[in-house]
Amino acid sequence: MPKKQGKRVLTVSKKMKIHLVSPEEGAITDPLQKFYLSMEEEPGTGDFASHAQGPAGKDAPNSLPQDRSLPAPVVFRWRTDPVAGGSINYRILLSGCSGSAHEQCLQNITGNRAEVLHLHAATRYRWRVEAYCNGQKQAESPIGVFTTNGALPRWISVPGITNVRDIGGWKLPRNKRVRQGMVYRSSEMNCHLAITEEGSRVLLDELGIKTDLDIRAEEPYPALDMNRADWVNIPVRPYGEIFCPEQQESYRRIFELFAEQGRYPVLFHCWGGADRAGTLAFLLNGLLGVRLEDLAHDYELTTLSIWGPRSRQSPEFAGILEGLSEYAPSESIHIQIEKYLLSAGLNPGCIGTIREILLL
Repeated sequence: MPKKQGKRVLTVSKKMKIHLVSPEEGAITDPLQKFYLSMEEEPGTGDFASHAQGPAGKDAPNSLPQDRSLPAPVVFRWRTDPVAGGSINYRILLSGCSGSAHEQCLQNITGNRAEVLHLHAATRYRWRVEAYCNGQKQAESPIGVFTTNGALPRWISVPGITNVRDIGGWKLPRNKRVRQGMVYRSSEMNCHLAITEEGSRVLLDELGIKTDLDIRAEEPYPALDMNRADWVNIPVRPYGEIFCPEQQESYRRIFELFAEQGRYPVLFHCWGGADRAGTLAFLLNGLLGVRLEDLAHDYELTTLSIWGPRSRQSPEFAGILEGLSEYAPSESIHIQIEKYLLSAGLNPGCIGTIREILLL
């Protein structure tokens, strides 16, 4: 049967039309975070002040504050004309306009509303809705277009663990960005925390994690199916300790891993995803060109997880800045990090490869 195209309605069945309601055509969504820590807010003040434990792991998870490292969904709504009965179910087809976000299909939706987590930030999407009855398509909507909010980070909800985020999305000079969906950071998945079966599904099926980079020294062992994600253990220390010779060797090995195209997507984690993972995220995004203000803010965002506040004003954070400055006192943080890694023995070609893989 030929399809009749209108401004907002496309009819396959004469008896049903699907009208897209929200996101509205051309709209920008609300931020993709359930809780927000602004750059103006001082970590360690207000509600967080009583929960300062210092480095991750000082307290048991059940004694720590509420987890605020959570994403907010994009809410999709539509209506049918006439109103559909209970035998109708729907599916949403969703794809990134630029090809920077993979296509998704949500099936067996029984109402006229659905929530979708983990969309890429600052990304233009197309979406449409199809209606089915007894497996037969009854109608489909026109294609709608919207853009996700650019506020970062892109938190990921992984049942059983905390402080999970995409390190991508940050803006760089010359209209470049750090690519999303390539590198994630998190708390540990076993030992003191225990990832659930659904959490493993999110990491392996939804995010497609190929490399589980475990940077713990204490009781490290794999938590994900090793037939699907390669477990690599390279223990490191954070902050000013990265300048010790043995730590330089460990960080060199990690950045050599980041230069392997087939490793991605990568998830790296320590205990809380706060100090060691925070240091590694600082070095990686700094190497890619993320400005210092954003690097500091990303470090502080751990405040929203269960491990207590992290502040750019802390002696620990100051220690890494002071140590890096010795490698190129008058240069930017990006050059200082590059020179640190080169002094650790990283091949210059690896740096170029990492940038080629992770910059958009």
